[in-house]
Amino acid sequence: MKVNANWTLLGTFDRQARNSFFGMALSVFIAAETFGSHGHKYKTLMCVLVLTSAVVILTRAIKAKSFLGIATTAFSLIWIAPLFSASVFYTVDLWFMLAHSVLALAVAVGAFTYLKS
Repeated sequence: MKVNANWTLLGTFDRQARNSFFGMALSVFIAAETFGSHGHKYKTLMCVLVLTSAVVILTRAIKAKSFLGIATTAFSLIWIAPLFSASVFYTVDLWFMLAHSVLALAVAVGAFTYLKS
């Protein structure tokens, strides 16, 4: 299989364009969720937000030819698990904090690169 040389880690984007408000707001929201305590099932709305945002990130990543955007989308698929299992993300443990932190950082990097408008 031949790999197109135009694909890069951060993708191609206009460096002079405005940073993505969508990406910055999403990363702050995900990061804020990292420190919330949960004594109940993980929020369905948060799962829907992350998965819907993954579709937007995927379309922009493909357009910009960004490997990081594709990886961010793939990592976002973890948020399918809380929809089917009440025990996933039930407590604030290392797994919970790591998943939210990694996704928040990946989206934040995207906001300044391939998600630029």
